[in-house]
Amino acid sequence: MELWTALVLGFIGSFHCVGMCGPIAMSIPRASNSFLGLTGTALIYNSGRILTYSVFGLIFGFLGTGITIGGFQGMLSIILGASIIIGVIFNKFFKKTAAGILQKPTAWVTSMYGKMLRKEAKLTLFGLGVLNGLLPCAFVYSGLAAAVLTTSPIHSASYMALFGLGTFPAMFFMYLSPNILSQDLRQMIRDLIPYFAFTLGIVLMLRGLILFDLYVPDALTERVSSFCVFPGTSMD
Repeated sequence: MELWTALVLGFIGSFHCVGMCGPIAMSIPRASNSFLGLTGTALIYNSGRILTYSVFGLIFGFLGTGITIGGFQGMLSIILGASIIIGVIFNKFFKKTAAGILQKPTAWVTSMYGKMLRKEAKLTLFGLGVLNGLLPCAFVYSGLAAAVLTTSPIHSASYMALFGLGTFPAMFFMYLSPNILSQDLRQMIRDLIPYFAFTLGIVLMLRGLILFDLYVPDALTERVSSFCVFPGTSMD
């Protein structure tokens, strides 16, 4: 995917983050109530979270590079797109089952989070952010699915770094003022997020069909090309 889409995807997903990770982020220590003090704390904390996303992007980028060399990116694109769509549908109709699957890894991260909260150090803030980035999150997985479809691990890491940066504004303002977004507005946006994820899945599947040289209407091909990176093209 083109790098600019990472910021958009991250920003849209940030409202999901506010609902899922917001309460955890609100628990981080407040050494100062001044704007500069809170900003510094938020920057350190979110830098750890963005680093985690970037490392995941780098790892998955190497996977994507190997698949590109093997000539299987078209199939991977279709599989990832279909996985996102199936995930959206599964979560819609089997929400309790989906929550149960993620319960153990979530419990481990929150347990480690609680232990680190008892320590007092700026490095701890960074570590808390790293742990936040490890929390199971369907929207982060969607970002990784988009990031892996590239011919460069650096591009993939950059994609996830920008994805994390896109989530920063909502998380930052929620930390400064928890009531800045009403519950109704947050819920409305969270209700729209599955539709964005579903659309991303469709785009990735269309990308795969284009790579297989299967017929896709020209209008759709042009639109997909404006969002996606294809092997052998510039990724600037």
